[in-house]
Amino acid sequence: MSPKTKLAICIPSNGEWKADFGFCLAQLCVYCSSALFFEGEQREVLFIDKRTSNLPRSRQECLEDALMQDCTHALFIDTDQTFPMDTAHRLLHWKKPVVACNIPLKIMPSYPTARARGGSHNPFGSPIYSNGRDNKIGLEKVWRVGSGIMLIDLSIMAKIEKPWFEIRWSDKNSQFVGEDWYFVKRVEDAGFDVYVDHELSRVIGHIGPFLYTHAHIPQMEEAEAA
Repeated sequence: MSPKTKLAICIPSNGEWKADFGFCLAQLCVYCSSALFFEGEQREVLFIDKRTSNLPRSRQECLEDALMQDCTHALFIDTDQTFPMDTAHRLLHWKKPVVACNIPLKIMPSYPTARARGGSHNPFGSPIYSNGRDNKIGLEKVWRVGSGIMLIDLSIMAKIEKPWFEIRWSDKNSQFVGEDWYFVKRVEDAGFDVYVDHELSRVIGHIGPFLYTHAHIPQMEEAEAA
């Protein structure tokens, strides 16, 4: 038999979706039904919809359900994201343990979620820009990144202890650290690398009072370079 990719599209939420997210998801479904992930391979796609008020629990249960159903990969897509119809195909193409989008934060000026490891003076890392002056292409290894759009090769999960997602208080930094950074640290501790796809990141959006994109980030980059 030919190899098979079985993808779980994981949607954690409190029960509400943004309309633009729903439209993008419908387009992704059509594209997944019409185009193989890899030539000569079988493919199957299923959806896991977890509606709780506890985001770490939703993400944890999404991956547990995907593993119970023998999925090979899980794709997290948060319900306040916009994305191209070929998002799953583009992320699977890289064949990496974890590859995500570098999502702009919903603040003005915006800021990228991806970080390179910082020094002792910068415990939250240095920002990694996907739409800077160098116009990056392809993948870049990152230290931390959000999980709003993130593909996980589920073969790595056997080496990562539970809980996979947790919000923790940092005494050192006097604030909470999100469940997605906690997960990325777990991945790192297990010996796997995490990447962002710069080109895909430039065509996704983060839905707030308006659609935040990487076009709203360069002014912060310029301020830091000054």
